[in-house]
Amino acid sequence: MKERIFVGIDVALREHRVALIDEHGEALGRSFSIEASRKGFDKLLAALRKRGAEPELSLVGLEATGHLWENLEAHLTSAGYRVVVLNPLQTRRYRDVLRKKAKTDDIDAYVIAGLLRSGEAEAGYVPDEQVQSLRELCRLRARLMRERQDYLRQLCAQLDVALPEHRALVGTLTTVRAQAILSAFPTAVHLAKATPKAIARAVAKAGSRGFSVDEAKRMRAVAKDSTFSGKAAEARGQVIRTLVAQMQRLSASVDDLDAAMQQTLSDVEPPDRDGPDDAELLRSLPGVGPQTAATLLGELGRLDRFRNARALVAYVGFHPVIAQSGERSATPRLSPAGSNVARQALYMAAVNAMRRCPEMRTLYLRKRSQGKAPKQALISVAVKLLHTAYALIKQRAHFDPSRLLVAPQPVSLSA
Repeated sequence: MKERIFVGIDVALREHRVALIDEHGEALGRSFSIEASRKGFDKLLAALRKRGAEPELSLVGLEATGHLWENLEAHLTSAGYRVVVLNPLQTRRYRDVLRKKAKTDDIDAYVIAGLLRSGEAEAGYVPDEQVQSLRELCRLRARLMRERQDYLRQLCAQLDVALPEHRALVGTLTTVRAQAILSAFPTAVHLAKATPKAIARAVAKAGSRGFSVDEAKRMRAVAKDSTFSGKAAEARGQVIRTLVAQMQRLSASVDDLDAAMQQTLSDVEPPDRDGPDDAELLRSLPGVGPQTAATLLGELGRLDRFRNARALVAYVGFHPVIAQSGERSATPRLSPAGSNVARQALYMAAVNAMRRCPEMRTLYLRKRSQGKAPKQALISVAVKLLHTAYALIKQRAHFDPSRLLVAPQPVSLSA
């Protein structure tokens, strides 16, 4: 009977280091490097066959270094090899157990192979096509939203000087009307010089309705009496126009991403062809819309892959970290683990659920009556949403609010 072979690959940007060991921990030849290219991948397959590492006898381990492992994992899997993607924390702790003081690509490759041989390696989650697509789209959307919020803060700072009355004049800066006015007349100086018809025409051209010439006259009158000194008006106007344009560009990109996520969700086939898919089940939750459902699927993957709901909550990081030693005890804090994108989406879903769902509102008020701060109570609602989402996916059933908070049954005193 042929022995099993364990292949450890230390993944890097340009080159991957490969080491092979047998069941006894003996090295099968010297370690070697391959290029991170199609040519290098073909060289790896040839080297594995030459050393007797056939797919049915081999177990390959890759450390999940950013995104650099993905193409190599797909190539090895398509060649028939069983590939285990390892969390770097696992390999680092195993290296500490082996007391490897140095850290080189060779040592890392052998550590990965040794971890596979030990039988203690836990395979990381490799998302499927749909989950990976949603993950890429959602993460880019989150970055663009943060960038747009940063531009919005800069715009407010500029307007506080160049148009101090902007809150009363144009209102919310993310609206079509406000951006149309600021693009054409960015400062109090520009507004004071504009004719009411020109202001109304700029708003109408942007597609905003309900803006009259009388409102434009009032706006110009306020601008004429503005406290803006007029200093660097043209330069500040150019800055404001640029910031508005950047916000509009980002908003258009976010809309495109939302459409792509909707299309990705609609392409999903449910486990049961006659039943609902995961996205539909998640959208049945209070406070969870298509965008939140896409984010949760992209960041968390298939929820039924977790052994229980508590494991799901731990993965997200919605649990306190307690540090205590002897008489010293630090204030518990929220775990830093988990995806920030998923946590933010869940927190906002909890806010909406608390407002729209009486049962979630009851849970929130109960936690507040127990002395929890508002944010702590909302996190409790988010945790409840996670538990409920896990149950829905497991049971393939839509949300039923009557099962969310079950009142205790009365106790009968009769014999």
